[in-house]
Amino acid sequence: MLVVRSAGEADNQQIRKLVQASLASFKLVVEFDGLDAAIGSAGLPASKNLIELVAELDQQVCGCIALEAFETVNAQEAKVFGFHVDHRYRGKGIGRSLLMALMSEAKLRGLKTLHLDTWDSMHSAIRLYESLGWMPAPDPAPESGANRSYVFTIS
Repeated sequence: MLVVRSAGEADNQQIRKLVQASLASFKLVVEFDGLDAAIGSAGLPASKNLIELVAELDQQVCGCIALEAFETVNAQEAKVFGFHVDHRYRGKGIGRSLLMALMSEAKLRGLKTLHLDTWDSMHSAIRLYESLGWMPAPDPAPESGANRSYVFTIS
């Protein structure tokens, strides 16, 4: 049975391993001290993320996602980071469950706009975003670690 829950400190190492393997499958290198810091701190007391979720199937963490507040005047915007599903569990609706749970929690917290960056080679993720109403946004800056952006307006 799939369970989506808040990430705890005991989940951090599993999250890190999952993210590292997921990025490696796309020939990307994890940077927990840089671009991947938000998800790298998931579950830890010092984390600055607004929301941190893990998906658990058969008592195994198989997916993760984090939401980080934008450092802007508008406190109603946030950015999705570290959205990964273990390759052995893809195609089972885990990513959809994680993203929908995050979007619901963001709405409960009064957020109005969510942003995310991705790679155009992540076809399944892009199909998921678009199926849930995420809209293409201007391409991110080269230093963002991605080449495509999406935005979701919470109603």
